[in-house]
Amino acid sequence: MKQNDVIAFFSRLAPQWDEMNRKNSTVIGRILDDAGVGAGKDILDVACGTGVLFSDYLARGVASITAIDITPGMVEIARKKYPGENVRIICGDAEKADYGRKFDCIVIYNALPHFPDPEGLIFHLAHALKPGGILTVAHGMSREAINSLHANTGKVSLDLMSVEELAELFGRYLTVTASVSDDRMYQVSGRLDEEIPAFRDSEMKERKTSDEGEYIMHEHEHSHHGYTHEHTHEHITAFESTEQAVKILGYMLDHNKSHAEELHEICHKLELSGKAQAAEYLDKAVDAFRDGNTLMEEALRLLKNEEE
Repeated sequence: MKQNDVIAFFSRLAPQWDEMNRKNSTVIGRILDDAGVGAGKDILDVACGTGVLFSDYLARGVASITAIDITPGMVEIARKKYPGENVRIICGDAEKADYGRKFDCIVIYNALPHFPDPEGLIFHLAHALKPGGILTVAHGMSREAINSLHANTGKVSLDLMSVEELAELFGRYLTVTASVSDDRMYQVSGRLDEEIPAFRDSEMKERKTSDEGEYIMHEHEHSHHGYTHEHTHEHITAFESTEQAVKILGYMLDHNKSHAEELHEICHKLELSGKAQAAEYLDKAVDAFRDGNTLMEEALRLLKNEEE
């Protein structure tokens, strides 16, 4: 399954997506109950489409909605429908995104078969939960109906695994709190009761190394623009395609620009406090970041032109 094929497929469907989605209010209510969605909660909606569930979240009085979808056309429609300050919609890859915060509830609705690495997705999202937070994968129809619906989509979806298989994946990182598969719905939910064991992080690193090349994964407290959050990312030291190199460089550029802004702010504060020599060194470091970013941007431009 190629990401570009998934984006192209859903780009064609975006204008009709709201008409195509028919929700059973009873089923949605059950899904959101098991997902822990309620008043004052911070929600992450993964593969949100045009915001199919946003009205249901808002009706329950949630504090905020952060949503992500990889298809620009879907995101554009969702942003027009929900311009509120407590709704933030990201266009990006849910498995790689740094959300900058943690969530009470993470919901993946009618989307799991379009992710090529379900365990990688669950692993990444589990790290984005607050303690006690709940991750949910759900479909508003039976597993059999989902697989029948996707039978002709071929290269943009996988068969939906059995609920037992998905619950086993959840159980590696979370405490399974709901597991349902009947003729109306499919759902697995899991709660983060404690920190994910370090050995699970190590297992994931080893799996990614064998499947995709050499990865170095780490987490650290990271501060941007006055707020601090846990930051997880992967440094990839081996890649197999220009497309992958473009993604890596794009990520690194965003990261470097944030660091350059941080250094600039620290430099300014040091100057104000009379620490001129340290500020001078940091000022040169900021210039070095910017010069490096300029070179990386030029390399990225050349690689993108080559892909076209």
